[in-house]
Amino acid sequence: MRRAWRPVAAAAVGVCAFFGLAVSAPAAPQAQEAKVAASGYVNLHQCVYYSGSATDHFTTAVPSSDGRFATGTNVSTTADTQVSCGAGDGNYTLVPLLSGVKALDLTSGRYVNLHQCVYYSGSATNHFTTVVPSSDGRFATGTKVSGTADTQVSCGAGDGNYNPIGLLSGVKALTVA
Repeated sequence: MRRAWRPVAAAAVGVCAFFGLAVSAPAAPQAQEAKVAASGYVNLHQCVYYSGSATDHFTTAVPSSDGRFATGTNVSTTADTQVSCGAGDGNYTLVPLLSGVKALDLTSGRYVNLHQCVYYSGSATNHFTTVVPSSDGRFATGTKVSGTADTQVSCGAGDGNYNPIGLLSGVKALTVA
């Protein structure tokens, strides 16, 4: 099941639509996908791209509509452990250390607590957004499945150059059971 993901500012709504939860979805999930989702994993792949000429990061968790920015986000009976991302489009290239994968075990709780963390660098005048931890752990998030709904966003401290921006970060608890 793949649905369009709007820019990172609307990440919570996009993931909500991806899961088919709490928003009007354009199409109902296939029976097999619904069965897997009820007993398996949502493997959320976050791919981060960077353009040196524009000094700009781009984050995506589902493939772009034109296919230039691929991700491995999927529903499965097994947990993914390696992030799967496309190479980019030549202007934006993949940043493997900032990309990551989070396997959300839907049997482990009632809520998908989606944490969106926004970081900013004054020296680069650039924002960076993440919903799953980066591969190197510098940019952590609290995204998880739990029996309780999170009400406070959980973000890592950044890397010294990029610092968390609390006003732009947030958490959305999505009911799955």
